[in-house]
Amino acid sequence: MTILVVLLGLTISHLVFPVARLRHFDLLLRPMHWVRRSYPEVAWAVAATLVMTALLLAWALSAAAEGLFGALGWFFAALAVVVYTLGPRDLDRDVQALLIGGNEPRYLKARRIMRLQRDAGAADAAAAVFRAAEARWFGILFWFVLLGIPGALLYRLTRVSLHEPGLQPGQAAYLLRLRSVLDWPVVGLMLLSAAVVGDFDRVRQAWRRYRGEASRWRLDSAVLDEVAAASVQPDEAFDTGVGVGHQLVWRMLLAWLVILSVLLILGWLS
Repeated sequence: MTILVVLLGLTISHLVFPVARLRHFDLLLRPMHWVRRSYPEVAWAVAATLVMTALLLAWALSAAAEGLFGALGWFFAALAVVVYTLGPRDLDRDVQALLIGGNEPRYLKARRIMRLQRDAGAADAAAAVFRAAEARWFGILFWFVLLGIPGALLYRLTRVSLHEPGLQPGQAAYLLRLRSVLDWPVVGLMLLSAAVVGDFDRVRQAWRRYRGEASRWRLDSAVLDEVAAASVQPDEAFDTGVGVGHQLVWRMLLAWLVILSVLLILGWLS
């Protein structure tokens, strides 16, 4: 049922736009804030609290859903979590807003959310789309497929927590380490899928440029910036970068879904 949950979750998240208004995480972050205030000297406790929150919430939700709906309980609970944790904004709508231009409120808001400066070029635009796809799609899909409900919850809560005010530097550092651990396999698979569905030589050149500056085992979102720069020409327009990045992440997403379907057929997924 994993692939069905993923497909339905992506479809609902894209077509039922008002669902984005339900994606509030303040209640789920309350335990983290309590620990942050109560034990400021224990920097690692904030990250540990996020992990425990995701595990306990997933257990409680699964138990309640199975108790109410029986064998289909996990399916309904998993679908609700996937829809809840995707995003929190719809990437396709933000891409459409970026292509509007001018002084339209949607355009300006999308640029602010995707952290694009006024002088951003094609490479910056493509990189912003890649990073947004990592945070909104691929990270959730990978950790949901690997760990189920707790994986999706942990990935989203970790991402959201880093934007919370009041964190001590040490606490933020542990959260950044947790996010790095969660992002490492996601970025690696995104890089591999970009090479398969895009220009293999360009992706290989981007990887070599990144490896020239990074340590042996380091792999983070900076490599996606290199792939974005290699995917467009330096003199191309901002809109071109948005379009190229959007097309490539969609091809990557389709490749992921095909692989999940094959794994399901082989019996490696339930």
